[in-house]
Amino acid sequence: TFRVRAMDASGQISEEGILEFKISPPWYRTLWAYGFYLLSLVLAFIQFGKFQVKKSFLKAENERKNSELKAASDLQQSLLPKENPKRPDLDIATFIRSSTEVGGDYYDFDLQENGTLVSFCGDATGHGVSSGMMVSITKAGLKGIGKDSPNIILQKLNKVVKEVDLSTLRMSLNIVEISDKELNMSSAAMPPIYLYKASSSTVEELMQSGLPLGGLKDETFDQLTRSFESGDVLIQLSDGLPEAPNAKGELYDYDQLKSLIQASGHLGAQKIIDVLIESVDQWLEGNRNPDDITLVVTKKIA
Repeated sequence: TFRVRAMDASGQISEEGILEFKISPPWYRTLWAYGFYLLSLVLAFIQFGKFQVKKSFLKAENERKNSELKAASDLQQSLLPKENPKRPDLDIATFIRSSTEVGGDYYDFDLQENGTLVSFCGDATGHGVSSGMMVSITKAGLKGIGKDSPNIILQKLNKVVKEVDLSTLRMSLNIVEISDKELNMSSAAMPPIYLYKASSSTVEELMQSGLPLGGLKDETFDQLTRSFESGDVLIQLSDGLPEAPNAKGELYDYDQLKSLIQASGHLGAQKIIDVLIESVDQWLEGNRNPDDITLVVTKKIA
């Protein structure tokens, strides 16, 4: 309240004047505003609490998934041979690189009592735990089938995989029986098997048609026979290497692979793998390959 009086030159004093006025705070300092601030703070604490709970749940879930993937990856590694078989006349080297924690590629060996070596190279459809399951079924099936020719083993294994019935999952696999001087091979929807002949320094691309395992129950598979002499090289592989894309989306290509095998066929088994992997890594230009890469190289040295 503002009270005021005035006096003129003659000394007359006016009556007291009263002026009342009200000072209002800005909107952000009103009681309504402070109430809103308090409510927002409470809601913020509630949301933060929910966020922390969700974050903890997601962390626990990720840890669980990572633990399961680690277990699946360890299982897959345990399915692979601990070491390559030893046969005096053979130089054997292998390579496998998964594109994800659990890949679908597989290789194995069976060194029989008579000295015959059976070499397996496979590729399950897809990646992850489901493809790892298919690899497990394949290995278990091979152990249960026993000795037979490669094409008959594939026929029996196809029925096993079909009976298990993992929906759309399939298994591509080739089998090579390596005796003293001969190769017997059969394939179920795998890429070509490459055979480098030392006598002519040429490479034969052995492509066999056929459906993957788990397709048709009564599917049959052809069998090829080739000589295997000193200096010859057998290469089994999955499609991850020849179909590796570069930054432009261009595939490495089977013809380029064949030429490189021909150029490096005189080298030892491990050196051949080193040459092939170095070449495809340069092609990838540091990018991750979307598919697994598996190589099984067997060279006849005597």
